[in-house]
Amino acid sequence: METDVPAEQEGGNSPAPPAASTAQWGAVWILLLGAFMGFLDIFIVNVANPSIQAEMHASFADIQLVPTGYTLAYGAGLVAGGRLGDIFGRRRVFLVGVVIFALTSVACAAAQSPGFLIGARIAQGLGAAVMLPQVLALIQVTFQRDEERSRAIGLYGAVIGIGVVAGQIVGGFLIEWDIAGLGWRSIFLVNVPLCVITFIGALALVRDPGERTPMKLDLVGVVLLGAGLLGVVHGLVIGAEQGWTGLRVGEMACGAVLLALFILWERRVAAGSEAPLLPPRLFKQRGFSMGLPTALCFYGVNGAFIFLLAFYLQQAQDFTPLQSALTFTPMAILTSVFSVLCGKLVARWGRRVVPGGAIVMALGLGLVWVGVDLMEGTNPAAALMPGLVLYGAGGGIVATSLIGVALSGVVPADAGAASGGILTAVQVSEAAGVAGIGALFAALAAGHGEVSGFAVSVGVLAVVSLLTALLLNLLSRPEEAGSETVA
Repeated sequence: METDVPAEQEGGNSPAPPAASTAQWGAVWILLLGAFMGFLDIFIVNVANPSIQAEMHASFADIQLVPTGYTLAYGAGLVAGGRLGDIFGRRRVFLVGVVIFALTSVACAAAQSPGFLIGARIAQGLGAAVMLPQVLALIQVTFQRDEERSRAIGLYGAVIGIGVVAGQIVGGFLIEWDIAGLGWRSIFLVNVPLCVITFIGALALVRDPGERTPMKLDLVGVVLLGAGLLGVVHGLVIGAEQGWTGLRVGEMACGAVLLALFILWERRVAAGSEAPLLPPRLFKQRGFSMGLPTALCFYGVNGAFIFLLAFYLQQAQDFTPLQSALTFTPMAILTSVFSVLCGKLVARWGRRVVPGGAIVMALGLGLVWVGVDLMEGTNPAAALMPGLVLYGAGGGIVATSLIGVALSGVVPADAGAASGGILTAVQVSEAAGVAGIGALFAALAAGHGEVSGFAVSVGVLAVVSLLTALLLNLLSRPEEAGSETVA
């Protein structure tokens, strides 16, 4: 066995890779602002859903499709968006994505019917799918030092966690303030100035040191993946609301078949001379192959819990949007704090800290369940708070670490595709979590009431969090085994 040594010691006169400049770190913060917008818009809608439903007289299925339509389009387009960056240049594609995101945000704010709003949200999700993969890909190729790259990817993971919870808070305040009488529409218009800042900052600071990869976009793969995901998740959402008719079951079955065909097609393309949308060789890397199911579990839990909690507080407990937002605030603070502390905790206690974070999440969800039972005659926010604080702390640890581990070892040529693949798992899991657990909640609420439906749904999410801890433990093993190299 021989231990890895720094490059400068290995060759005697080989210089260490240069440290990142101030301008490069400035570019990272601009890119992270773009990522923050993408994740903020997944959950900023949740706190506004009851207001949207009341104003537009929308069904529960329509309201589920407002966040789910965005995340589904986002997830279905991420791999293609990553490949577009590899082909046409990541900085250029990022800028295009920012413009699309700004325009579709305005369209969402102008919606006058549930159908138009859902359509605009789908278009907004596609804009995010063009923008977001470039962030991770640019981080991958910008930094030459592994520790700086890991730090930047950790910040990206933290942005996900913070953006998810901040959406509730920002949305609550905007609706409460009712700026210019816009009501819930202001939650979409807030993106416009952020897009302007991101666009100007990217023009000034962001550079793309990676070489473009001469390839054609795998259009057949794009269609198979997008249509497959649409069939599965759309069928799940509508079936839960309108009943499991033959049409809905058939839609989900067709989606599953298309996803299977996508896998077969990608293998065929990889065996030929063209570049696949999602290279099968990525699945030979343990971090990527194990990272996908782990991301599905973690972000599925997160998406479902945030969605249900906002709905439960405002519908079952008659909270205003602002009161709901304030209930989320301590959880957001703890997510931010433990995102920052994660690196130090791992350095001191080892990789077991990360699966430990998922266990803390499960414990927090268990306390939320207990809090629901104890809510009779108490302050609902106070009864839920211990569980929300623990959930936020554990989630901050997991979110900061998961994506970096999954992308470790990916070569620069596949940076866009790998980033898109992991982010697809993130977004589709959130859509499936909202749809699946939302369906469970709706069924239980119809028979036993919203309080009972919420409590049981939270219990299911606690079990899935324990599964996440198991997967994270398996995912961390290659890192521990890889600290030494066999001679």
